[in-house]
Amino acid sequence: MELDETKLIEQAQSGDPDAFEQLYELYHQPVFSYVFYRVGNQQLAEDLTGDVFVRMVSKINTFTPGQRPFLAWLYTVAGNLVRDHMRREKRLTWLPLNERETDGEDGLMSKIGRKIKQEQLVAALAELTDEQRQVIVLRFIEGEPSQAVAKKLGKTLTGIKALQRRAINALRRQLEQEGAYA
Repeated sequence: MELDETKLIEQAQSGDPDAFEQLYELYHQPVFSYVFYRVGNQQLAEDLTGDVFVRMVSKINTFTPGQRPFLAWLYTVAGNLVRDHMRREKRLTWLPLNERETDGEDGLMSKIGRKIKQEQLVAALAELTDEQRQVIVLRFIEGEPSQAVAKKLGKTLTGIKALQRRAINALRRQLEQEGAYA
């Protein structure tokens, strides 16, 4: 895939629309997931993901193949767009509950409890560094193996494991402070 990716990037840098489409198809889902777990709102995540790929088209010539993985470059673009959006909005959004409606007081209390835990998790994730957040999303939300995460982020396997350990410890500390982790 490395050679195909490099060739696609070179074709895109030459202005080939098919190459842009193939890059979009390859990386849309991981970028969307990354953005979604930063903003917690599907519509906003879709909009910002679209902006990432618009930026990819306009800035593709600033990417140097072989310097770092293309997906890591896209994550940087996505992170910058999310930060810009959050600065503009000056508010934090939360993950929606995707659970079906339940009847009765017990169902409502259960739903409120899940919502609070989701909000605490999103708030705790927001306190991590971008690299820590990327590792948590890729490893535990996307279910990627450590080796794949290392390749995607352009790091060694040992580096990813150390980063993951620091991210988990930081996440645990943050959740303990919020009272969500006993």
